[in-house]
Amino acid sequence: MMNLRKKVFIAFMGFIIVPLLIICFITYLMFQNVTEKKYTEQSELTVKSIGRNIAGIIKEANYQSDSWMLKDIQSLLITLNDPNNLEGRNDPKNDYKLRNIFLTYEPLGTFSLYNLLGEKFSSGVIPFSHVPFEVLSKHPIYEEVRNLHGFPRWIGPYENPELTGNNNLFSQIRIVNEFETPSNKIGTMFLQFDFKEMDKIFNFYNQENSHFLLVNQQGVILYDNRKVINGTNLNKYLSERVELNTSYTSTKMDFDGVESVVTIYDVGLEKYGAPKWMLISITPWDYLSGDLAAILKWVSLIMLLFLISALLFNLLFVNRYIRVIIRIVSSMKQVERGDLDVRVKVEGKDETTILARGFNSLVLRINDLLEEVKQEQERKNKAELMLLQAQIKPHFLFNTLESINALAVQNQGKKVSQLVYRLGTILRISFHHKEEIAIGLELDYLKNYMEIQKYRFEELFDFEINLPRELENYSILKLTLQPLVENSIQHGFEGIAYKGIISIHAEDGGDHIVLWLEDNGIGIPDDVLARFQYRKGYVQKSEAEQAIRVGLGVMNVADRLRIHYGTGYGLYICSEPGKGTRIKCIIPKTTAR
Repeated sequence: MMNLRKKVFIAFMGFIIVPLLIICFITYLMFQNVTEKKYTEQSELTVKSIGRNIAGIIKEANYQSDSWMLKDIQSLLITLNDPNNLEGRNDPKNDYKLRNIFLTYEPLGTFSLYNLLGEKFSSGVIPFSHVPFEVLSKHPIYEEVRNLHGFPRWIGPYENPELTGNNNLFSQIRIVNEFETPSNKIGTMFLQFDFKEMDKIFNFYNQENSHFLLVNQQGVILYDNRKVINGTNLNKYLSERVELNTSYTSTKMDFDGVESVVTIYDVGLEKYGAPKWMLISITPWDYLSGDLAAILKWVSLIMLLFLISALLFNLLFVNRYIRVIIRIVSSMKQVERGDLDVRVKVEGKDETTILARGFNSLVLRINDLLEEVKQEQERKNKAELMLLQAQIKPHFLFNTLESINALAVQNQGKKVSQLVYRLGTILRISFHHKEEIAIGLELDYLKNYMEIQKYRFEELFDFEINLPRELENYSILKLTLQPLVENSIQHGFEGIAYKGIISIHAEDGGDHIVLWLEDNGIGIPDDVLARFQYRKGYVQKSEAEQAIRVGLGVMNVADRLRIHYGTGYGLYICSEPGKGTRIKCIIPKTTAR
């Protein structure tokens, strides 16, 4: 068993130290969560704003492309598609017309035009060699472009280097249809853009230690505002793989070995002809929680000083009182074991001194009272048992002698002789000097009693007794069952027009024995049965209670069993008017001596 000192220490740790540590830990987590939440909210606004600007750039490029196609390109392709007009296809003015396009939109870097004959006409302000139409037409992307019927298809930097080259240019491919008959294809445009405006957008929103990426769904980094990891795969730098098909998410994970908050946002460029491109924002966690870490260090230091003070208080002050309490508890245990001579040493001038003196005085007083109570209880128990036995014996003898007298008046000498013999047997058992007798002897007594009653009441009832042989030698309080049978005969069979049956049998209950007594009499009314209770303590009964039809004998048997065997043993009655009564008697399994 754990002593008080350990309990107080555990309680001190459990209710003071541990809660403080938990509070510190929860506070730290809350600060982290609040910081992450606030940054996530701010980051969401930032990436959405950047996304809108990127969408504006793509949208503007589509607008320019539409304008060129409608104004110049369609008419130019009509000339370039005439196989018989070799002079028109080789006209130097064609290159001039293409170069004029660059004057209308600064981000345009290269412009290639393919006619239906597979010929390429290109121009540009940056060096680049466009692929031949034979290579372009066999690429899977070209089939997508054809199915768009003139709507642009964008290719990000490093996505398809076999078509666009390994550079940081954004490419657009679209079919050119005839103006008057839009279903007729007349050529293909291949444009590349150098969006320096994108650098300005990211520089405007860039914060200290912030890192922005534009990636496709395969994780290829199309744009890095730091120009460091362009063309590589995003998952190479993340501690866990992320799904790039969500509209928005923000998660804390490692990026390139540094714990960071990674925000992923779908720019939503599909409606402008670009595939699903995701904008990634990476911010190191140390940058976000730098001030928080300093605050938590000071709080941790203060908490450590507080914990040291609390431990010193527990060791120097609380333990002194615990030692006194432990001495008193140890003395109390000795008192529990019966040593009433133990005393606690009195020392000091505080409340512990009063406690020690009070304990010593209490033990002395208990010793005196215990002796008085012990003697008084012995006298009381002896008197109760003698009173209850005295109530049973005269009651039985009176009824038996009344039956013998009735037979004598009728001059039935043989029956009188049998009754006198059975009465003698009963009295021999009744006057037995021992309080307990064998169950077999008790049932033999009961058999003689019921034979006497059958002579008296003639054919009013029959009986049957069933006692297993192995239970015969266990003990029972003398004259336990006779009052119960007497109650059945006098009250249960009163006024019946059929033959009564009394059945008595015994069962082995393991550590106890169950005796059942049943009759088919008139039963006990509910209101009378409700007043019978197996009482845990002996109480003086009023005259009204003594007159109830359950019978004085039943009450006396219940009280005798309770006094002799204690709680858990005694009588339990179950009865229903018109259907008889069943009594269960439980006694401990002890061998008769």
